[in-house]
Formats: sequence, C-alpha cells, structure tokens
Amino acid sequence: MTESEFRKIVTSTKRAVLGAIRAHLSPDLVSSIDDVAQEAYMRMYKALSKGSMDGADEKALSSWAYVIARNECYRMNQKEKLVRRKVDASSDLFLLQQWKQDDQENAFFELDEMRMRISVLESPFKEVMSMLMDGYSLSEISDSMNVPEGTVKSRVFRARQKMKELYQSGAKQ
Repeated sequence: MTESEFRKIVTSTKRAVLGAIRAHLSPDLVSSIDDVAQEAYMRMYKALSKGSMDGADEKALSSWAYVIARNECYRMNQKEKLVRRKVDASSDLFLLQQWKQDDQENAFFELDEMRMRISVLESPFKEVMSMLMDGYSLSEISDSMNVPEGTVKSRVFRARQKMKELYQSGAKQ
C-alpha cells in the first residue's frame, strides 16, 4: 500500500473514526482523542498492508474504520479505568494506613495484623474492609454490595473506629 493510497483511506474514513471516538471515548479522556485516532489508523494500516479489505468500497472501509476506532476507545477506556482503580486503591490504602496509625507510637499495623483485626469485625464491616484492603475503590465496593457509596463510607468509618478500639484494648492488655 502506498502512502497516497493510505491518505485517501484516511481522508475517506476520518468522519467515521472521529464519530466512533466521539460516541465511545470517555469524556474524561478528551486529551486522548489524537492517540486513539492514531492507534486506530495504525491498526488499519497494518491490516491493509496484509491485504485485508482489498477491493472494499468506501462504505465498507468506513464501517470497518468505525469498528476499529470503537474498539480502540474501549481499550483506552479500560486502560484508564485500570489506572484509576490502582490510584483509587493506593489512595484508599494510604488513607487506611493513616487511619489505623497508632497516635502514641506513630507506628503502622502490619498487613497481616490488619487482616486479623478485620476478620473479627461484624459482617458488613468485615466485607467492606476486606474489599478495601484488596484494592477495590469505594464505588466498586458499593456496586458489588448493592448499597449506596455513602453507606460504604459510613461502614468504613465505623469499621475503622471499631478496629481502633480493638487495637487500643489489645495494647492495654
């Protein structure tokens, strides 16, 4: 495939690719529009170089370009979701470590000790804190437990209070 042939394809499919991006890319990723379009055209170029879509008319190419761009949007959305989940999990874990901090000694619980303390909590608190320790965000916990996010937050708060009480009563013994 020559450069001029590919330019014609890009020109004829631009509207389909941008339409797919507009329809399927998360609004949070508006800065990634160019990246998604470029990746879609790279995939198209590789496939066309191998002989895919030889002799296809403009309408078929546009439909194909739309599907490729849509799939690239899905990939980018998924990648961003994973990054966001890791950031949420690490910030939740950091906050969790701050809240479990011993005021007198400025020491953090070890993770095993934390899991042991979580295991003695009552049912709704145990599940929420276990999921939080496993890296789930508050919204993911809320979705999985079918409760509002505010309920999850209050359960986390109350679980932390109970864990602090357990820690203080254990330290006094």
